[in-house]
Amino acid sequence: VLACPDELDLLAVTTVAGDTALRSEIAARMLGIGGRAEVPVFPGRTRPRLRGQDRYSWFGHEDAMVPEGTVSATVHEEPAHEAIVRISKEVPDLHVVAIGPLTNLARAIALDATLPERIAGLWVMGGHIRRVAIGKHVCAPGIDYNLCSDPEASCAVLGAGFRTTLVTADVTLQTWLRDADVDRLAAGGAFGRLLAHQIGLWKPVQHKLFTSIGGDLEADNAAYLHDPLTVQALVDPSALKLETLRIVTTIEGGTLRTHEVDPKLGIGMETSVATEVDAAAAERSIAERLATL
Repeated sequence: VLACPDELDLLAVTTVAGDTALRSEIAARMLGIGGRAEVPVFPGRTRPRLRGQDRYSWFGHEDAMVPEGTVSATVHEEPAHEAIVRISKEVPDLHVVAIGPLTNLARAIALDATLPERIAGLWVMGGHIRRVAIGKHVCAPGIDYNLCSDPEASCAVLGAGFRTTLVTADVTLQTWLRDADVDRLAAGGAFGRLLAHQIGLWKPVQHKLFTSIGGDLEADNAAYLHDPLTVQALVDPSALKLETLRIVTTIEGGTLRTHEVDPKLGIGMETSVATEVDAAAAERSIAERLATL
């Protein structure tokens, strides 16, 4: 988002899942390094609405991601869901980029059911629509962490009437930042060096996580571009095939499912869905944007 100043005006950052105070501190310090210390940060829900906190992943390296001795944005006491509702009333043409579990948004809807009417677009990193694969390994439903970690919240949000775009695991697991891109970041400014450090912490975690379930990752896969690809869909969707589909969201055996259904059935929510990606073009565009920071 910081690398898209001509397209996006970042108004706020909210955090969700686990130690949201620590997540907020990481975000606030990064905003300071990125020259956007005026952007407020709002801590959100630490656990799913109806399930235990163990549904949220916590890998143990998060403390090492906090930069020290930097100018920092302000972490506010106002809860994330209240901030979302308030800002939606203050700012026209507001877009929400949801790159984590949807718990905060579900709480915001519970606070104000008219929220979807005021949001110009909801951009969600989530969904498992057709075929999700890690290399040759085809993934079963449940690989989509963001939606599956709080399935009840996901059902509430995806059925609430937002103008929604899903950037699905179908496409995000085809798109990644490479070691050479990280080296380029490390040779840049303070923000690039910070990103390179954080990606270095994440890469071994990512490889262990996905190979443990049978995936085969290329050795230079430094980080899947799940969240950046979602922002890319908002600012420049040219590398993505976006289809308007009818999506029915269900919970089956505790697992969140996003089913594509025939529009003739008259059920489900009309949703813009990323179903294909030109991975090389997306990777190149995102890496070039990040290199400007």
